[in-house]
Amino acid sequence: MGKEKNRPGDPFSKLMFGDRAESMQRSRQDVPNSNQNSLDFESIVENIVKLKDSSQNLKPLFERVYPYVQQFLKKK
Repeated sequence: MGKEKNRPGDPFSKLMFGDRAESMQRSRQDVPNSNQNSLDFESIVENIVKLKDSSQNLKPLFERVYPYVQQFLKKK
């Protein structure tokens, strides 16, 4: 009985976990082999800029939180 619930066509499994195997196969087929070897430098530079901006925005937060972290570490 327990094995019948885990078969691929089980509605409960599809509801809980989705069609992971099918979606993974489709996503692998969607990526052509020729594009795997090439890099998109524009998107890489764009992501680097986003990371830099995010780190600059987080700097004030770290400056405010760091004294509390120091106090916590001194107590241990």
